[in-house]
Amino acid sequence: RPRRRNQPTRLPEPAANTFGDGTWVVGGDIKPGTYRAADAGNGCYWERLKNFSGSFGAIIANGNGIGGPIVVTVDKKDEGFNSEDCGDWSDDLSPVTSSRNGFSDGTYLVGVDISPGTYRVNARNGCYWERLRNFTGEFGGIIANDNTKGSTIVEIASSDAGFSSQDCGDWEKL
Repeated sequence: RPRRRNQPTRLPEPAANTFGDGTWVVGGDIKPGTYRAADAGNGCYWERLKNFSGSFGAIIANGNGIGGPIVVTVDKKDEGFNSEDCGDWSDDLSPVTSSRNGFSDGTYLVGVDISPGTYRVNARNGCYWERLRNFTGEFGGIIANDNTKGSTIVEIASSDAGFSSQDCGDWEKL
């Protein structure tokens, strides 16, 4: 009977880090990293915190639900993270779209959820979109943005980290 060489043991993929709404200590309760709330609705509110004083000055960045998935990067320098009505957050950043060439309102990862390219939407009144260099929620993370109505065309670059839209409708790749 031939002897088999030792085969490397495949370790199971680590389970995703997940947490729900509430206030969490970064580096204690939750790890720094990029998280997605896949089912966040319009009532969702989140904030990255430099301390737990409760003051406006404690907020590094914040955002509201936009009617779809939300992506936020929690930095290792953040003291805490808080969310309300966002549902579960996970560091599982697997695709959440069925097609990488069309999507609705929310925040998406370029190259994972959506393909780079030129997209069009027949925007409703109050449409807001932004191309993102990161998911920190800080102003420096915005590459370009606009408030539009009607036919709107945006080119999403392969170098963009993400794209976010609120109250726009369905985007389709040209």
